[in-house]
Amino acid sequence: MRINPDDLVLEIGSGDRPNPRSDVLCDRYIDDNTERGGNLQIDRPLICGDGHYLPFKDKAFDYVIASHIIEHMDDPVKFCQELMRVSRRGYIESPTEIAEKLFFWSFHKWYVNHIGDSIVMQHKDTPNNGFGDLFDYFYAYNPWYERFQKSVPDVFWMTYEWDGEINIRIVDQSPLKLEERKALLRLVRSREKPLASVKSTLLVLGKAIIPRRLVLGVRKLFRQRRTSPRRAVNLESLLACPTCEGAVKLTSTEAICQNCGRHYPVRSGIPYMLPDEAATGTLVQSQH
Repeated sequence: MRINPDDLVLEIGSGDRPNPRSDVLCDRYIDDNTERGGNLQIDRPLICGDGHYLPFKDKAFDYVIASHIIEHMDDPVKFCQELMRVSRRGYIESPTEIAEKLFFWSFHKWYVNHIGDSIVMQHKDTPNNGFGDLFDYFYAYNPWYERFQKSVPDVFWMTYEWDGEINIRIVDQSPLKLEERKALLRLVRSREKPLASVKSTLLVLGKAIIPRRLVLGVRKLFRQRRTSPRRAVNLESLLACPTCEGAVKLTSTEAICQNCGRHYPVRSGIPYMLPDEAATGTLVQSQH
């Protein structure tokens, strides 16, 4: 990611492992871990917001990170429009169509590919292939399997860095030709061969030698070590009403739109800037 030292960085769907470089976090589900790997990490300013209606002013940020979130969106085109509205540049990452068909995540709604200079997406239509649980086991208990995935990143992960504009297309059929899909699967199988002789032992050694709790503990320490100091931010100067995009007055208990008068609650220091959380009230005039 080409992030400049002075860039103000927003991360959408930060979940349990936000990027160390992010200055502001935004997540839709504060207490629900169904679609993430652990509890939400709150170690810097966090806003509860919907990716389709981001609660930020136009071009409030220099860079926005959206890692493993676009495949969850109801409307990925609308989501990308919001990313372009609130930031000048950014980075999008997701599992590829091949990864989705191999491993299967039931809560993902789209196949995603990076074709030329565009993100190309289609609705998921493949039923659960039964490998999803096996993948989760290997990934959680065996760091070697994670390294295997990272050894062929173009097969498993779609990365897309944009500046000014995101090119995105929704299609009805896979953009990958049959020959390309077969070639990618052959590549995956060729990388699996060195692991074939040890796969039978990994199932036993996974829990016996490397308990999941130990692996997660080491990862947590590593993330803490990598986390660098972030700049102080004035949230009020960045926030906007997700309904009308008006400026917001932020207090300890609520965020009040200065344009439409909607009131958004602040709970435990987190502004809940969701359209369905808003209550109408008397318009509060700005003192500035």
